[in-house]
Amino acid sequence: MSDFQDEIRSDGYENVVIIGVGQTNISNFNTNFTANSDLPLVMDSYPMLPIRAAFDGLHKQVVVLDTNAIEIGRVTFSFSSISQHEDYLYDLIVQNYPDQSVVGDINGDQIVNIQDIILIINMILVGSNDAVGDINSDGTVNILDIVQMINIILG
Repeated sequence: MSDFQDEIRSDGYENVVIIGVGQTNISNFNTNFTANSDLPLVMDSYPMLPIRAAFDGLHKQVVVLDTNAIEIGRVTFSFSSISQHEDYLYDLIVQNYPDQSVVGDINGDQIVNIQDIILIINMILVGSNDAVGDINSDGTVNILDIVQMINIILG
C-alpha cells in the first residue's frame, strides 16, 4: 500500500492518509507491514481489538473515511487482487475529493504567489489558452486572470 499512497500523492491528493492497523500480539508486524514506507501504523490491543470492533469486527479490510469520519467505502483485502483494490480505492478518492488543486496555483506547488503570476504572463504572451491559467473561467487567459490572481494573493 505504500506505493499506492505515493501514487495518489503524485496525483495531487496530498491530504489522503493510509493508516495500517495491526494486532499487538503479532511479532515483527510493525517492521514487516510498514517496511520501506512512511505509512503510519496503529496497533490494536489484543485480545479486545477495539479498533477492529469499531469497524464491525471485520478482519483484513480497508475502510475509507471522509474528512468527517463517515465511511464512504470498504473492501476486503486479499493479496491476489491488490490492483483491483487499488483501482476501487482510487476511484473512491477521486469521486469524493475531485479537486485538490488551488485556484491560481499554476505551477502546482499549493501556493499562489509571484511565480504563478509570471507563468500566467508567459501564457498570455505566447497566446496559450490553457485552462489552468483561466482563473476567472471566462474561456480565455488574459489580464483579468492576473487581476484575479492578485486578489487571491492579497486575500
